[in-house]
Amino acid sequence: MTYSTDDMKDFLYQHIPLAEAMQVNIESYDGQHLLLSAPLACNHNDKGTAFAGSISSLATVSGWIALMLWTKDHYDGEFQVAVAHADIHYKKPILTDFTARATLPNGDALARLHKTVSHRGRGRAQVHIEVLDEYGVAVTQVAEYAVWRVVA
Repeated sequence: MTYSTDDMKDFLYQHIPLAEAMQVNIESYDGQHLLLSAPLACNHNDKGTAFAGSISSLATVSGWIALMLWTKDHYDGEFQVAVAHADIHYKKPILTDFTARATLPNGDALARLHKTVSHRGRGRAQVHIEVLDEYGVAVTQVAEYAVWRVVA
């Protein structure tokens, strides 16, 4: 399914109000990769670099929305996604506006997730996320997300 960036942004702001305060924009989603951006102007710390809380929030939200969109593409019904565990590594300060690029698992892992969720109603997926500024990758995060079907 194809989603407009405006539709995805509305969905994001509706479900994660912090994203609106951070002025997060959805740049692209191709079914495998999701790219979010955020301006440094409202996400900086006392040093003038990106605030670590904003960086980790953008990274975590990028994985969340990528999996939410994936569930909408592959299932009928309502699903929830929540981060279960995340390891984040700050390699260098972020000095400019920044982006988070979430990469969903490979095809085999997504096929296993699809099968598990179809049979058990829940599963887990690992998402790799890079946070970049104009100077390159500054932060990496590997996060495990829980995915489950909402039972009415």
